[in-house]
Amino acid sequence: MQKELYKWLKDVGEQDSARLISECSVDLLYVDTLFEMSSDRMTDLMDAQIGVPGRYYLKLQTEFQKEIKVIETQLMEIAIAMGMHIRGISWNPKIDNNNELQMKISIIVRQAIFDELTLNKISWAGRLEEPDFLNRIFDLSKIQSYDSRYDNAYDDIHKHRIMNYDWEDDWIFTDRRFNLLHCDEETLLKFLSLTINPVSRTDEEGVNQLIEIYNRNLSAGGIEFYEKSKIAGKSIYGYREITSGQTTNENKEIKQRKIALVVGCSDYEFAGHLENPLNDVKSVKESLESLGFDVMYAENPNLKELKIGIDDFGTELEKYDVGLFYFAGHGVQVKGLNYLIPVDANLKNERTVEYDCVQVDRILSHMESAKTSVNLIILDACRNNPFERNWGRELGQRGFAVMDAPKGSLIAYSTSPGKTASDGEGKNGLYTGELISEIKSVNVTITQLFQKVRKSVMEKSKDEQVPWESTSLTADFYFNRK
Repeated sequence: MQKELYKWLKDVGEQDSARLISECSVDLLYVDTLFEMSSDRMTDLMDAQIGVPGRYYLKLQTEFQKEIKVIETQLMEIAIAMGMHIRGISWNPKIDNNNELQMKISIIVRQAIFDELTLNKISWAGRLEEPDFLNRIFDLSKIQSYDSRYDNAYDDIHKHRIMNYDWEDDWIFTDRRFNLLHCDEETLLKFLSLTINPVSRTDEEGVNQLIEIYNRNLSAGGIEFYEKSKIAGKSIYGYREITSGQTTNENKEIKQRKIALVVGCSDYEFAGHLENPLNDVKSVKESLESLGFDVMYAENPNLKELKIGIDDFGTELEKYDVGLFYFAGHGVQVKGLNYLIPVDANLKNERTVEYDCVQVDRILSHMESAKTSVNLIILDACRNNPFERNWGRELGQRGFAVMDAPKGSLIAYSTSPGKTASDGEGKNGLYTGELISEIKSVNVTITQLFQKVRKSVMEKSKDEQVPWESTSLTADFYFNRK
């Protein structure tokens, strides 16, 4: 807003006011959204904070009264033109300056952020329409249209993203008009800041996910997003450089107590033999033990053994900070619920699944009761349902259904919802093989880990198998932190 206000003051001939505001910062803090009763029109209610350098601050009321009046009046006018209403304006000492970041955000870091937004299908505009989102950062009326029918970028974007919806969701990251891969740091950070501002996004889980992505990637450049203030119960985030003396929660070494239950089913009595699950669970067990996990282990459990093993795991879980459940074998969904198939199951029809299998929610229930800080469920169990032919099931019911991950947890699937995965041709299944090869990587967050696994599996399966995660983790977790 500072740039827009400065340019406007110059355009209307208020040179003295323009000179003053050129050295100030202008922050708009979201308060609420107002709705007109007679229409669907929304107006954002904002508070304005103007940061003033020390050499001017003590003189504001004696030498700059005229300029203050002009600036406040024109700021109100500009806000109205942009669909906002300023509730109040405060003039404060300008202590820190976010616009003077010394570190550079590399193209590699920018691309990594954009890739994660795209891969996780996160809408960067949130609840705003994309042209309205961008108009808060760029003056779209003065940017060219790629469509010859329009004379500005606003109409161009509105046509192709709102009316026709014929551009890809990640179009903004490659559009040369906005040049987010190469633009100055301030513009990029304004763009990222707006994605987590209550104006565009109000769900806490979505905001936390974005902040985790941004801070993990930006930390290499010495930049982080932080909670700057709270307005009407909503967090407002700013960005700052991380000084060498700062210590974040991520860098504090905390000894976590970790436990895992690892289960593999290969020798099915009524569903044939699976080649790799036992190899998979042995490899996962060895990897987790080398990473400090206490591991409970079960090979080819029948229904009773599987239930007892899960319940014993739930009891032990209460003594630990991190819980992990891994299953390799057959799994199935029925009416939107996911089940693990033990080796003695004889599923003659869908009705018997409830009695002969174990619902995945049984594990989730134990994890929620234990109140562990981090819970991980990894399911390499989306192979073809061996009983499907007898059931006459439709293809749309294959694979697992999506489950919501409770707070502080992550659920990882070997393939995307409703799809099936290969048992693999080597010693390990395709998904678990890639997981094992990545899990010991040093200083890699769990989000980065599964992203690497996903890319590798997609490449090796030629996009036939796409691993999937559902997460509500509120902080980074590392299998191997040094």
